[in-house]
Amino acid sequence: MLDRALALPQARTLASALLGVGVLVVLGGVLASLAYGQGPVTSEPTVPWSYSGERGPGRWAALTPDYAQCATGRLQSPIDIRSVERIPHLPLVFRYRSQALELVNDGYGVHLLAGRGSELRLRGNVYALTEVDFHVPGEHLINGVGASGEIHFIHRDSRGQPVIVAVRVQAGHRFNSILKRIVENLPMRPGEHVLMPQVGVNPLFLLPSDRDYFAYTGSLGSPPCTEPVQWFILAHPLEIDADLIRTIALATGDNARPVQPLNGRTVHFAPRD
Repeated sequence: MLDRALALPQARTLASALLGVGVLVVLGGVLASLAYGQGPVTSEPTVPWSYSGERGPGRWAALTPDYAQCATGRLQSPIDIRSVERIPHLPLVFRYRSQALELVNDGYGVHLLAGRGSELRLRGNVYALTEVDFHVPGEHLINGVGASGEIHFIHRDSRGQPVIVAVRVQAGHRFNSILKRIVENLPMRPGEHVLMPQVGVNPLFLLPSDRDYFAYTGSLGSPPCTEPVQWFILAHPLEIDADLIRTIALATGDNARPVQPLNGRTVHFAPRD
């Protein structure tokens, strides 16, 4: 179980870290292949789909051959994280800038469009933040338990290759002024676009202060479900007021894909200790 994996005795920590060096090299190799590989792994959906009903997740691959990987892919997302291998902590450096509030409801969810200049830096590679997506409920599970919601920070390199950072959202009582500004201006109807030049937001404040993370190789979580995509799941949730989550849910609907088989993949855990 994950809780046992995270509670390793001190005597084993150094050995785990040394073993993790090799894993870190593998992780770096994956990122390098994303940064300098065979071009973008994404494309625009060609056929309408849904998170439920006849066009729901279980039928995505049947809608069009373009969505075949939703059923045949071996690296699909999201997943249930139950066991991990520790690796040394490689900092995720978030250099996000304040920007004007711009939101789009595309019928599948609500997206905060990122302004120029916000980026993620990792191992010398730079990934531009392109959008921030909101999902209710949370998609990734930990030991079979999901969160109230999940925020996805979508980054891409110069070739369009994505790296996604996911933040699990938990209902609580903490005040988050940036999220409150977003929720107060949410586009509630599909096709609605909101641009508020006078309202400033910085996506940095949608991240928890603790930056331990899980890392694994997965896919896009919606059609065309393209592989591979590097995922980083922040281990500590962002606590926000339950009313904000309920309002987001009214705009997005239930837009969480069910967890997918792990298929032997290793999930790495990088604590800051």
